[in-house]
Amino acid sequence: MNKYITGMGALNISGADWHLSGVISADNWSVSGVDYTDTQYLFGLSGLYDCTKFFNSIGKNIESVKCASPARAIADMLYQNIFVLKHYPDHIIFKDYLLEDKDIEEFVKYLDIMIKHADKKETDMLLRWKNAFM
Repeated sequence: MNKYITGMGALNISGADWHLSGVISADNWSVSGVDYTDTQYLFGLSGLYDCTKFFNSIGKNIESVKCASPARAIADMLYQNIFVLKHYPDHIIFKDYLLEDKDIEEFVKYLDIMIKHADKKETDMLLRWKNAFM
């Protein structure tokens, strides 16, 4: 599977979160398969885009880099917390991010996929989170 930038780093790159300068100076980018579980087996390549130009613009001479869209990054964050860490993600507040309608529509698709693959406890956490933070 191909690694990609996800989580807060991807949200910063896309402009959905405003802490970009701190992430750039720390040079700390969350990577699928390293910092977050790779969710390509669930979501495929949906929501991944080429963000090589961004990295080149900040002086990183990288040949090819993929990033998660805001919706995919949030879905990856939820998956990591609920399915992997078995932790209710009350720190992931959907409305804190600068999302467009298309991002919300995309996210709902990922949420539906996660619900279909979840056991009862995971489903309960996903629905509880949805009701509290969406």
